Amino acid sequence: MKITIVGAGPVGCYTALLLKHYGIDSLIIEEHKEVGKPVHCAGIVGREVFEDLVVPLSKKSVKNQLDGAIIYYNGGSFLIKREGVAYVIDRETFDKELSKGINIQYNTKFLGFGKRSSSYVIKTNRGNFYSDILIGADGVDSRVRKAARLSADIKYYKGVQLRIKTDSERKNLAEAHFKSPLFSWVIPEGDGVIRVGTLLRREDRESRNFIKDLGIKGEILDKVGGLIPMGHSNTVEENVALVGDAACQVKPLTGGGIYYGLKSAEILAWCIKDGKLASYDRNWKKLFGGEIRFGLLARRILENMSDKNLRILFDLAKENSDLISETGDFENHLSIFWSLVKDPRIMERAITVLIPGLLRKRPKVPIGPRTTTSGLQ
Repeated sequence: MKITIVGAGPVGCYTALLLKHYGIDSLIIEEHKEVGKPVHCAGIVGREVFEDLVVPLSKKSVKNQLDGAIIYYNGGSFLIKREGVAYVIDRETFDKELSKGINIQYNTKFLGFGKRSSSYVIKTNRGNFYSDILIGADGVDSRVRKAARLSADIKYYKGVQLRIKTDSERKNLAEAHFKSPLFSWVIPEGDGVIRVGTLLRREDRESRNFIKDLGIKGEILDKVGGLIPMGHSNTVEENVALVGDAACQVKPLTGGGIYYGLKSAEILAWCIKDGKLASYDRNWKKLFGGEIRFGLLARRILENMSDKNLRILFDLAKENSDLISETGDFENHLSIFWSLVKDPRIMERAITVLIPGLLRKRPKVPIGPRTTTSGLQ
């Protein structure tokens, strides 16, 4: 059985590692000349990434451990404390560690594919490849998704992040600064370096205004950015499958997707091993579908919420910060929701501010392009 994976990001590489773990060979084709570049990620992952995978990952990429976060809104703040909840990683090192021992052909760009009997002819800028199974791990604007005519309903957000060398005393707490309708963050990398990012439309102006507002001064070391897909996609068509950002396996509230992608890769590899590829879409959505649907609904409500109601919601979270610290899960935002709604007093106050945001049909502020794909673009 020949398997071709398009894209040597962390999810594509982990898929190949899993297949190798099960004794199945695969080939990754990657359009860039090396793994890990360019970087399009904030570089923060929950500890589950290093504790909850079939194939254990090296911690060589870890730069710092986070023990919680300070949440800010309109002059107020509260602390969510949980020791070792997440790690700050060097994404280039993280990806390169994942790529060790697998077969990757670089400088090879996927152009499309065609059917040949029961297999596929994969067209690239370096000739054709033949494969029984084709896996698209090729990111946000997946060419495999388009070529396979897999339907999707996706809204794209743009994130930008600067690494800044400062005299900052920030050590083990991240910061989330909410500004209707999205948010910005500060992540301490260590050795006086912080990562300051934002998820807004006007990336350069807004990110620099945010830095100015916080009084952050220092040397800008580098800048990364990219699109983040939030929505839904079908992820299997015959012997073609999508995984990672290509499959919209992303947390809608934060835009993080590494853990979802890695765990979905485990389901994909298991389905291939057992000859049940058709069940992959159903199985990964059984694990993460509810969380993604909740996140999309919550994002819709927040984007439609007035500043007054956002303040009420923030104050409610602040009053219950101890409960959030106790029950919150970096990779499972639904756990926080269920812990709060168990208290009828909290639910009664929350519902008065959540329903208006739910009933509004369109966001007050448009955030990036929204696309619905069904077939070739």
